[in-house]
Amino acid sequence: MVKVFQNYDDIAASRQGAVIALGNFDGIHRGHQAVINVAKDEALKSGKALGLAMFNPHPTRYFKPDLPPFLLMNRKVRAEVLAGMGVDYCYEIPFDDALRNMDDVEFVELVLHQGLGISHVVVGDDFGYGKKRCGDIETLKTHCAARGIGVTPVKPVGLHKLYGKYGSTEIRDALKNGNVFHAAHMLSRPWQVSGIVDKGAQRGRTIGFPTANVAFGEFIRPKHGVYCVEVRLEGESDWLPAVANTGTRPTVGGEEARIEAHIFDFDRDIYGQSVDVRFRSFIREEMKFDSFDMLKAQIAKDADGARAVFSI
Repeated sequence: MVKVFQNYDDIAASRQGAVIALGNFDGIHRGHQAVINVAKDEALKSGKALGLAMFNPHPTRYFKPDLPPFLLMNRKVRAEVLAGMGVDYCYEIPFDDALRNMDDVEFVELVLHQGLGISHVVVGDDFGYGKKRCGDIETLKTHCAARGIGVTPVKPVGLHKLYGKYGSTEIRDALKNGNVFHAAHMLSRPWQVSGIVDKGAQRGRTIGFPTANVAFGEFIRPKHGVYCVEVRLEGESDWLPAVANTGTRPTVGGEEARIEAHIFDFDRDIYGQSVDVRFRSFIREEMKFDSFDMLKAQIAKDADGARAVFSI
């Protein structure tokens, strides 16, 4: 299990000395994984613990608090992914006014050296830090060397020139276009949303398609439409095939986008439970129907199509 620290100024001496990967790490995609794996190799070579340090909240949220939800993962998903990569510690560095106003020297001294007490840091070679991004990879090397901290920069990783680098922005763009296949490739796993099942209006139950309704919360909203998804229930390991609508439900006057997942051949009360929903493929865009009967007929077609995808 990954040990999580929600500050940098109260790390016990026994937890210091780690080799860390440093960045935003929203999504922990293939590019992030490359940085973490370099840190992992360094940790194994030096016999140190492996850590990941990130900012909380995401700097974009700090500077643009009114921006619509945009996150690719939450703590729960992040913990699962990091545990699978062998990460020992996750340091959440509070992004607040104090951090914002630190220059590059202060950040290295107060956060990396005195706070986390790290032995080595691995970052993307385009890493910028300090007030108004006054620091770059060269200043990081200089300031860290003065404090006995090693630095390893990592070049961006990508598929090829047609797709560019693996990046969180690129993944968000893919999701906004409904391209969950490409998003999954960049992430190295299907994109996943976690949340609590709300009761909702229970309209689906009246037409034979009961749904698990899950709010997106701070997760980015993908393209509105119908998807093949899989659902994992709290405390269970199996992924259950399902079909889901992710829009605002214009036929019934909905306003807020949410996930409505119909799990195939399933009849259990899961209201109030935490579930994970991972996206497999896009079926169609969201549509407004002239009648509830037309909506019901289309849902049946969508379900048949999703069943075919899952070979059930």
